Amino acid sequence: MNRLQSPHQTLPTRRGFSLIEIMIAMTMLGIVLVTIAKLSLSVASAGQSNSLVANRSAALEQQAARLGAIPYTTLATMSSKADTITIGSIAYTRAITLTPATNRIAVKIVLAPTSNTAATDSLLFTRANAAGGSPLCSGC
Repeated sequence: MNRLQSPHQTLPTRRGFSLIEIMIAMTMLGIVLVTIAKLSLSVASAGQSNSLVANRSAALEQQAARLGAIPYTTLATMSSKADTITIGSIAYTRAITLTPATNRIAVKIVLAPTSNTAATDSLLFTRANAAGGSPLCSGC
C-alpha cells in the first residue's frame, strides 16, 4: 500500500512534554525552591539568635555559681565592682553590686556583651549568713 493511496492516514503521535509544560514545571519548581530558601534562612537566623542567648545565659549562670560558692564571710568583705571578663569567645562587661543587710547580702550581677550592650542580662540573689556559720546547720 502506497502512502499516497490512503488520504486519511494519521501521523504517528509524539511522546514527551511540550515546551509550555516544561516552562510551567520550571516556574513551579523555582517558586518552591525560593520558598524553601526563605524558610532555611529564617531557621538559620533563629538558631544563631538562640545560640547567642544560650551563651549569655550560661555566662550569667557561671558568674552566679562563682559568687554563690564564695563563703559568706569572704563575700561580706568584697565591694561592688565593674570589670571586663571573657567567657568562651565573648567579652562581657560585668558589674557586681553587693548590698549588705542584717545577716544577708543582696548580690546583683549585670552582664553586658561588649559587642552589643543592648543585650544586657542581670541576676539578683540573696546570700544569708547561716546561724552557727554552717549552711547545713538548721538548729544551731
